[in-house]
Amino acid sequence: MEQSHTRWDDWRIAGLVVITATTICLYCFGVLLDTSTMTALASATLLIFGMPHGSFDLALLQRHSTGRGVFGSRIALILLYLACAGVMYLLWRAAPLAALTAFLLMSVIHFAEDWEGCGSPFIAGGIALALISAPSLSHGDSLSTLFVTLSGRASAAILADCLLLVAPTMLLLAIAGVAMLWHMGRRRLALSAACALLAMLVLPPVMGFALFFCLVHSPIQFRSHATALGLRGIDQWGGTVIPLSLGGLGIAVAIFALGSGQSLPEGIFASSFMALSVLTAPHMAVPMILRMAQGQKAPVHI
Repeated sequence: MEQSHTRWDDWRIAGLVVITATTICLYCFGVLLDTSTMTALASATLLIFGMPHGSFDLALLQRHSTGRGVFGSRIALILLYLACAGVMYLLWRAAPLAALTAFLLMSVIHFAEDWEGCGSPFIAGGIALALISAPSLSHGDSLSTLFVTLSGRASAAILADCLLLVAPTMLLLAIAGVAMLWHMGRRRLALSAACALLAMLVLPPVMGFALFFCLVHSPIQFRSHATALGLRGIDQWGGTVIPLSLGGLGIAVAIFALGSGQSLPEGIFASSFMALSVLTAPHMAVPMILRMAQGQKAPVHI
């Protein structure tokens, strides 16, 4: 079984390198353009192919739960999960700039989990922040426009300026992290980080993010979660992943339907990222709530 996993990882990394190089070449030669339609397609793609890894959340939370207290049952966990998601959606409606800021912070913390193999939480966080901030160096105007579109506030452009301030330092940290991973023999992870950084730096923001999210972050998390739960094939995890992924897509459709005043491409982009944030919020918040409720000192990871 371990040999088959190793073979699969080798094929995945080879595919990642080929797809990254091909996409960058197509963009540089003008075949792929940074248009609103392409942004909408990339947004829909990351939602469809990036969503499944989050479908293990409830199973992992229930596994870490002590089974006692107010959140001891599966129904209580589901209600808590939905409540956190609802709070994030209401934040988008009441204070979209604060919601966007919170989403960026949650993303950095969440993506840092992918690079824990480097052995330094500081470097892992640097790689994550480098991925988020890299587009500000090469596509600053596009990033500002996307933030304004997503929040509906012109002041959101200042977030792109803030990312620009930290991007050079974070990129240096990320390069050091890639070197550390390579030196430690974690070469698949090093290549994953290098491809993700290159994509986020060269490609338009949403296109680069979709490549990173679907081909690096989601597979890493999916593999880790499925292994933790002892689920090996689609016959074991399909009954959980498929319906919950469809539920996540349903949330995006509902957000799109509730939106107003945007063109179709802008609506798809905004609803996709709002849906990601609405699902990321409970992913990050619920483990902390469980830890406090159960009096645990060690963090609950999912």
